[in-house]
Amino acid sequence: LVPCILFTPICPHSLSSRPVLFPDFIELRIVVPIDARAEAWISFDGRNRRRLEKGDCVTIKRSPWPVRTLNLVEPTTDWFGAVQRCLHWNERPTQAAFKGHDHA
Repeated sequence: LVPCILFTPICPHSLSSRPVLFPDFIELRIVVPIDARAEAWISFDGRNRRRLEKGDCVTIKRSPWPVRTLNLVEPTTDWFGAVQRCLHWNERPTQAAFKGHDHA
């Protein structure tokens, strides 16, 4: 068990953006600068996207109530299996025949 906050940028505009681990006792504050040239958007788990206005900030901190989880198999295998099922990794569906051209 690692007491931490995992911050993972999704679709960053820079390839140098990588996941970062922070100690669990800190608060992260993400602020949209007052002089920002464009709007900012935020979403959590890819859902319910919201626009952030200039000057808005989002504070991220550890919850005082931990969420207990149950793994039916070894935790690493269970996690990778869930990702594989969700993203359809290593699956190749049968493609439909191409329609519209007669190759006779």
